[in-house]
Amino acid sequence: MKPPRLTSWLAAVILAAAPGSIVPGGGDAARAQSSPVILELFTSQGCNSCPPADALMTEWQKQPGVLPLSLHVDYWDYLGWKDTFGKKGHSKRQHDYARQMGWRQIYTPQIVIDGRYQAVGSDAGAVQAALSKARKQERISLQAQHSNGQWQVRVPAAADQPEAELVLCRYDRRHDVAIERGENTGRTVTYLNVARAWNRFGRWNGQAASYPVPDLGPIDWKQEGVVVMLQALNGGTILGAVDFTPPH
Repeated sequence: MKPPRLTSWLAAVILAAAPGSIVPGGGDAARAQSSPVILELFTSQGCNSCPPADALMTEWQKQPGVLPLSLHVDYWDYLGWKDTFGKKGHSKRQHDYARQMGWRQIYTPQIVIDGRYQAVGSDAGAVQAALSKARKQERISLQAQHSNGQWQVRVPAAADQPEAELVLCRYDRRHDVAIERGENTGRTVTYLNVARAWNRFGRWNGQAASYPVPDLGPIDWKQEGVVVMLQALNGGTILGAVDFTPPH
């Protein structure tokens, strides 16, 4: 699908999480510590070249140390089918990456890995090559801890790093969508790790620090997930991440 040019910038929409509290994990404390490579697939239910990339998400999900996310954009909705997961904030995030990296255009299906590398989402070889590059980069290991009814994310000290912010993404693990109109009429497409809500909740300046996570309300951990990314400001490099693991 021909990509839109960067001349029309979209307004940012960052969805605030619903009020409430994260479901406690039981016991005195529950911890998750890792730094997965973040793979973001910019996709659309209205894009006829996207289903092959959507299908490949199963392969990326199988790879250890990789967290793939599906970010549905809204700029193809005019083609006859309004994407049920499309968000202006996802289109804005894709534009921010393009501006930071000096790309002349955006498109779907586009994969961005750790805010550093990009590839056509349906080109498995190119995506794998980008993942290999990302794995060689030094990463900051974040820790998520739940204790006394509150999640905290701890970030260690790290020298010579850009100023960054903590970006939370809440995602649904799977959706099967029957598409009734537009370029994919008649298809039922499976979407994995669908990004649904975002929140920015802390600035980091290289010093060790602990940040309280905003309340998210009840979570069905079988159906939903939460990841926090440490990302350079304005859509820059993802320096580290932690995918929350619910205690058993």
